[in-house]
Amino acid sequence: MERALSDVICQGFDDSVLLAPGSVTTGNNEMYKVFTPFKNAFLRRLREDLPECHRAPAMRQSGALSEPGSPVTVDYPQQPFDAERFPADEQSALTRLRDFCQHDLARYDADRDFPAIDGTSRLSPCLTLGVLSPRQCLHRLLKTHPEALNGGTGAVWLSELIWREFYRHLMTRYPELCKHKPFIGWTDNVQWKTPDAAFTAWQNGNTGFPIVDAAMRQLNATGWMHNRLRMIVASFLVKDLLIDWREGEHYFMSQLIDGDLAANNGGWQWAASTGTDAAPYFRIFNPTTQGEKFDKAGEFIRHWIPELSAVPAASIHTPWQWAEKANIRLDYPHPLVDHKRAREATLAAYDAARKGTRSVVAGG
Repeated sequence: MERALSDVICQGFDDSVLLAPGSVTTGNNEMYKVFTPFKNAFLRRLREDLPECHRAPAMRQSGALSEPGSPVTVDYPQQPFDAERFPADEQSALTRLRDFCQHDLARYDADRDFPAIDGTSRLSPCLTLGVLSPRQCLHRLLKTHPEALNGGTGAVWLSELIWREFYRHLMTRYPELCKHKPFIGWTDNVQWKTPDAAFTAWQNGNTGFPIVDAAMRQLNATGWMHNRLRMIVASFLVKDLLIDWREGEHYFMSQLIDGDLAANNGGWQWAASTGTDAAPYFRIFNPTTQGEKFDKAGEFIRHWIPELSAVPAASIHTPWQWAEKANIRLDYPHPLVDHKRAREATLAAYDAARKGTRSVVAGG
């Protein structure tokens, strides 16, 4: 492309990352395969020299580019965009970033895992669309909380930005990851179940597990899902229903307004234990205890599942048990699976796959 533009000066920028892929490596000049050592090396680089945040270029002397003749058709996302909650213009994004760093960041570590609390930045769509750059986020963070680089206030949010970098660096180093390949090769031997009515129930938020269903209904209605819930529903699809993680990865990308190829792939491979992670494949979330821990009183659940509005807080995570004892008919399904039995079946499937071969697609 640059050769074709012989009379045009071309300048390249690593615009969507803080540090260029390939610039954070081990002592052997290899890509890190586990997040924590990557993060530590990344922070050392930031302490040595912060990446610059460039000003927007001035308008070309010849004026703005003309509008394309016909609009580009994009399939995703499929739901109406909530412009009030997720404003798409640059000034609103900058205001949200400033307000978050000044007023909300001190509570971020404590609040971020509870979906009933508005405790996250909600800036991921802005980063995905390029309305904000990660460098703008970093510089605003350090202007407000310079101690974030050394573990102080803001360090947890900075860590989330570095997670985003980690997955982009990985995908650049291992392009197989964007070709529907797992990082750990033997996991491709797992005998997944065919997506059927259970997969449809998961998509529609009708699994009988309230925290899973509330999360999926939030996604379907808004195009966004709280990060803790993304982990819960991903684990449920893969580890309880034993459905291929790539089915969930594709569905998320079809719905998310902040759908990012690298981050979405990395998150799903983390949940499926097929990617770069120090934890073994037998990490399986219990959807009921996850709900009890992160939405104890069921505030989030009741917001998205009005069928459960009459269920008392003590029973909100097992409403079918309460309904049976009270002889009440709920317009809400029983659980699709018994979690304990599903867990055992998943462990057996992974163990059988692991014994089949140990080849690794991406060197992990």
